[in-house]
Amino acid sequence: MTICPIALAVGCKKCPTFKFCPLTTVLGDQEEKDEIEPSNKVWKENFPTEWGGSTADEHLDKMDELEKNKNEEAEKK
Repeated sequence: MTICPIALAVGCKKCPTFKFCPLTTVLGDQEEKDEIEPSNKVWKENFPTEWGGSTADEHLDKMDELEKNKNEEAEKK
């Protein structure tokens, strides 16, 4: 709804304060633009499935094997 008297008379674009007026979409005749592109509105989660050429499960398996080997070496001593 246009409330500004200048916007009613000549339109926002002809107003001398148009470039820095923060109320052109609130009181003036300008429509609010969506700053986000519609194609970017969908949020997709992309989690890395591989770290350093191996998957997270493989990494955990290697850690388990290392711990197991350390325990076996400790038992031998």
